[in-house]
Amino acid sequence: MPAPIWFLRTIAVVATLLSLPWISQAAAHAVLLERYPAENASLPSAPDEVRLRFDEAVSPISMRVLDASGRAVAGPEDVSETDETVRIRLSKGLPAGSYVVTYRVISADSHPVGGSYVFAIGPAAPDAGLNARLADTSGIPPWAILATALRALFYAAFLLGVGGSLFLVLVDRQSPVARTDRRDGLAACVAAALLLVISLGVEGASAAATPLAGLLDPAVWRIGIKSTMGDSTAVTLLGLAVLVLGLVQRTGRTASSVMAAGAILAVAGFGVTGHAATAEPRWLTAPLLVLHVLCAAYWAGALVPLYRRLGREPGRVAAPAVRRFSQLALGIVPVLFAAGLIVAFVQVQTLEGLIGTDYGQRLLAKLVLVTGALFLAGFNKLKLTPALERGEPGAARLLRRSIAAELVFIASVLVATAMLGQTTPPRAHAAEPHAHHTRETPGAGFATTAMAGNRKLLLEAAPAHPGNNRLTLTLVDTDGKPAAPLDVTVWLSNPALGIEPSEHKAVRTAPGRYVVEAPLPIAGTWTIEVDALVTDFEKATFTTTVPIR
Repeated sequence: MPAPIWFLRTIAVVATLLSLPWISQAAAHAVLLERYPAENASLPSAPDEVRLRFDEAVSPISMRVLDASGRAVAGPEDVSETDETVRIRLSKGLPAGSYVVTYRVISADSHPVGGSYVFAIGPAAPDAGLNARLADTSGIPPWAILATALRALFYAAFLLGVGGSLFLVLVDRQSPVARTDRRDGLAACVAAALLLVISLGVEGASAAATPLAGLLDPAVWRIGIKSTMGDSTAVTLLGLAVLVLGLVQRTGRTASSVMAAGAILAVAGFGVTGHAATAEPRWLTAPLLVLHVLCAAYWAGALVPLYRRLGREPGRVAAPAVRRFSQLALGIVPVLFAAGLIVAFVQVQTLEGLIGTDYGQRLLAKLVLVTGALFLAGFNKLKLTPALERGEPGAARLLRRSIAAELVFIASVLVATAMLGQTTPPRAHAAEPHAHHTRETPGAGFATTAMAGNRKLLLEAAPAHPGNNRLTLTLVDTDGKPAAPLDVTVWLSNPALGIEPSEHKAVRTAPGRYVVEAPLPIAGTWTIEVDALVTDFEKATFTTTVPIR
């Protein structure tokens, strides 16, 4: 196939894949029609089962019933389905208290559908003394640890494959050592592809909260494939495949062009999903993230070929490749750093978001590590590279050691970057830029504010303890006056405990003021999303969190 036609077809495929996150789904999802016990029901005695009936046949992914301590009172072996109905068998003699039913199923169109609700046996009064036992449930779940490790390994393999190929294209493909570079690049591309595919299964298993054996369930893989991570994986795998074709061709302009196209396509996958790529304004953050990753791939991926040349070739032979790398890095590294800082600012926005959140603190740690790597890169450029070109004794050995230290810093940066992906940034999950200001008064509950455009929400939760809580919502419009939305809906969820969002309609009590009686039976950090229907065609969405202790 002529190269121009191949390239145009490749661009068309990538454009289609990149548009997938914005294409609305035409197929309908399963709808929950009936549940027993009913939502907020108070039963005099323990039921024999929990029963959920949908409008179509479904396949259960994760069905759990949790008590007030967050402990599951029914296991996977207690779940069964018959046509449209899913049953969870309960043990006899469940004690009085509040229970959370949280479910996730696969509907007929292969899309996951989830939700949660609360019922009680006897007086719904969870024991506050059990809160200490919930501390472990709010930590990093095992799937998150595995996902972080896989992501860090993927980053390393990706940078070696893509960056090593860019080194061959832009710096040196004539050296006899280049054959080893191509071999390592092929291995790194294959490893990156395998790690990325495995990550899809881990993503689905994490969403379904399955045990390790859940990776053998095709439904778990469908969850990962149907997510935006699936779209990102498709783009990156396409780029890696093109890159492998270029590496196999070895020499010539065609090989270099194919490798360059493959590298760009592989990096484009980073602009499809993730906290940074999906942050608004997306027209800015997604391209900047792709540019950031492309520059990082050149810088980090080229260090291994340089390290190899300094060990196998005399200093005067390796010096031209080191000089060409340094000349390009002089322009690429500042772009890398600037793009990263802009994306980071969009994520944290304020000094409080940088130093007062887990995400910000991890980002600071990453910036410190990047600064260390940049210091070594500058030392290599200004001191050791000129010494190598002058043929000074021991210059090649010192430069090789410095590059090894630089690689250690970059490996640490990759781990820190992978950990960032498991932490919610201060401005994530909001349709509009927003900021939170919170206060907590002993005995008086908890209050927080959130913004959606120029509209403001004051949310007060009382008593902010496990059990029924009153959420008071005060909405202020763009002109500073009490808002008068057509409808206000509140969604409650607890991602750390795997509790899916439950829907609650707010009741208007005064101009701009709404109240929701919210069942929050388990201690932990609950995510509160408020959808205010401003007009038939406009909706303001506020997102915040409330700690229940």
